[in-house]
Amino acid sequence: MTMLKEHIIALVDCDCFFVSCERVDNPKLNGKPVCVTTGASSKGIVVSRSNEAKALGIKMGAPMFQLEGKYNNVHYIPARHTRYGEISKQVMDALREFTPDVEEVSVDEAYLDLTGMDKMYGMTYEDLVRKIRSTVLEKTKVPVSIGLSTSKTLAKLASDKAKKTGGIFIIPPDNVMEILKGIELEEICGINHQTAINFWKKGVYTLEDFLSKKPCWVRQAFGINGERLRYELAGTSVSPVNPVEEAPQSIQDTRALEDFTDNLAVLESTLPYHVHRASRKLRKWDGYCGVLSVMLRTKDFKVVETEIKLDKPTNSEQTLLRKSHELIKVIYKPRTLYRSVGITLRNLVFGKVEQQSLFEEIEREDDKLSHLIDDLEKKYGKQVVKLGG
Repeated sequence: MTMLKEHIIALVDCDCFFVSCERVDNPKLNGKPVCVTTGASSKGIVVSRSNEAKALGIKMGAPMFQLEGKYNNVHYIPARHTRYGEISKQVMDALREFTPDVEEVSVDEAYLDLTGMDKMYGMTYEDLVRKIRSTVLEKTKVPVSIGLSTSKTLAKLASDKAKKTGGIFIIPPDNVMEILKGIELEEICGINHQTAINFWKKGVYTLEDFLSKKPCWVRQAFGINGERLRYELAGTSVSPVNPVEEAPQSIQDTRALEDFTDNLAVLESTLPYHVHRASRKLRKWDGYCGVLSVMLRTKDFKVVETEIKLDKPTNSEQTLLRKSHELIKVIYKPRTLYRSVGITLRNLVFGKVEQQSLFEEIEREDDKLSHLIDDLEKKYGKQVVKLGG
């Protein structure tokens, strides 16, 4: 395991990002309770909340039909993901003005390696992150919270605390144990409920218990990922900030419907949208998928899904769309109300040639028409050309 020399790592997390984006375009929403939802009707769910909406008790993922008539002063806005992507790029561009070592984690989060930047800018690290925060706000009007420490795991924990402490929180390496006291295992990024149960079975009930164990014991009990986590929590970075975007292991595209429906034709009409978005991302990486799955989510949030192994890896929208229509008919049930549709591309391979054996190559379907549509969208904007069903 490679351990880095002491690094100074920041995690920048946009506050209530979708809501913040809506406030960029409509400042009249500032200071008011706002929820961004997955649809324009009562059939969606809440995917982003302002602090004012949180104070009212509105939960993330709350179905809109449960909120109707209960919070009449809340502004409910359908999500506009294309616009959020544009603003996300502005935020990331602002961060890269301070360091080229920016690893985008999601549309609203990024790690920054600031090692040595205190000397470059002639200020303390605390002053530097304050400068970063004020610059992002000035250039994009999006507020951010920043956590600073010597590993990604601690920086993530610090960013969570920063949201409640004025936007900045620092965990210095000589004060880690004091800060980790009282923090539950499941509050740490990388420890879910099932992982925590495994920890408890091994006699590890707190983070102090975990850090008191020797790395060799941790590796034997929890594997190499457990050992990595222990080093990261102790303040030693073993996961460097990677500014190079990595190819995805799978690609998913899903979206809530405007209204619940049991109409198969309506469900099928959404497939071209999902296939186009997912396959465009696949082609961006010069990729091909070997397995396609289609998902339906019912009104009561039950998920049904089926998949098919393709005859040969493909990035063709026509092929994926045709197969999607076949799959959705398999899982569709009449007189069942559905709230969302989605597809997932799995078993991804990248590049033009993959040698299966010494003498055999995998044949792939590389769709020139889809590439042409990608080029047109790049030049004239998204959805400038649409494939017919």
